[in-house]
Amino acid sequence: MSEPGSDESAEAPPTFPVLGNLAFAGALRASMDERCADGQNLALLLIECGVVGQIDATWGYHVGDAVRNRIAAALRAEVLRPGDLLGDLGRDDFACVLSPVDGPAVALLAAEKSLRALGNPFWIGEDEIYARPSIGIAMHPAHGDDADSLLQRAKSACAVARGETSHAAVYAEEQENPEASRLLYENRLRTAVSDDALEIAYQPQYDLRLGQIMGVESVLCWHGQAREPIPADDAFAAAESAGRVTDMLSSILNRALRNCSEFRYSAGLDLRIGVNVPGRALLHTELPDVIARALGTWGLRPGRLIIEVGETSVLVAEPAAQETLARLKEIGVKLSIDDPGLALSSLFWLAPLSFQEIKIDVTLARNLAGAPKSEHILKAMIELAHGLELEVVAVRVADEAAADKLKALGCDYMQGDYRGPALDAEGFVKRFGLDEG
Repeated sequence: MSEPGSDESAEAPPTFPVLGNLAFAGALRASMDERCADGQNLALLLIECGVVGQIDATWGYHVGDAVRNRIAAALRAEVLRPGDLLGDLGRDDFACVLSPVDGPAVALLAAEKSLRALGNPFWIGEDEIYARPSIGIAMHPAHGDDADSLLQRAKSACAVARGETSHAAVYAEEQENPEASRLLYENRLRTAVSDDALEIAYQPQYDLRLGQIMGVESVLCWHGQAREPIPADDAFAAAESAGRVTDMLSSILNRALRNCSEFRYSAGLDLRIGVNVPGRALLHTELPDVIARALGTWGLRPGRLIIEVGETSVLVAEPAAQETLARLKEIGVKLSIDDPGLALSSLFWLAPLSFQEIKIDVTLARNLAGAPKSEHILKAMIELAHGLELEVVAVRVADEAAADKLKALGCDYMQGDYRGPALDAEGFVKRFGLDEG
């Protein structure tokens, strides 16, 4: 493709029709009426290019306009038939209407053609810029009998397509729209935080050396309207999107420390308590103050609180996160690495920081008795951690035999569902208040 910054690419807009929002909506309705009359199908392809806005911000709107003209020309020349429609829905969004069309298989072929047509680089000076399109497909009449519904469902499919390797998706009623889910999560999260309604369960942790319960990991248990569990990662993503990360963590901390205080005073359980914090939450510099206030409110010794940090890669890239970690260390809380995706090479970066503990998921080494290589790997990992002055917590331990083997290998602590699932505060007191029977 020609360089957008050249005289050729800055020429007047192409002569073939590219319809604006209102004109396109009217043309789409008229085309749907025709298909209703003859009983044939219509396909709407919504194409999100994902690059024009960045070009606008970097090189200016005149270059962005030139790139958009080239995208429209490529779609018209290489994908669309003379009677099909091409709509301009925004700086990065185009809509193609294939009418008539046999079915969704043909629409997917058109989407593949579109992705190929937009796969060549746009040259801006010496820079290669690639469009990163995602394409959502909605069919008429199967997916909607009016223009607004069809556009909304194509948009929903496009959101799904962004997570697909093919970068194209046909709308399906059961498919999840990540953007819609995030918006619903945000609204529900705001209410849950305001009402102090976040639910916490507690997974017991055992000291392998002493053979007794020594602490708990707090587990966020948040549910959708149908009581389906919402992963903690999605909850934190919603909190980030809503700008409520600190509020959410404050709510979780206060709920967890309040329950920990209740365990101590009403059940005689002086336990340490772990709270999971995504690594990116350390970018919020007010986090140490939030933690210090919660510890003061519930009278818990700082050393009994373990901040379990996931996504440790942020610590490498963001000095602000390292500074937050250092401030947490000054408060006196214990810091644990809880990152299942951690590469061993990352320990070069993490070793100088303030961590005192590392969690190791032993799921892949469950049959320790019959897998000597797994045993050697675990032994090496435990010895490495101890060499870095880190205590080791093995998680997802399968059974008592595995726990005994971990103890023999020198592992410090463990947690595993075989000793019982995570429990709410009331259930935890009933289970562990007097004894572990």
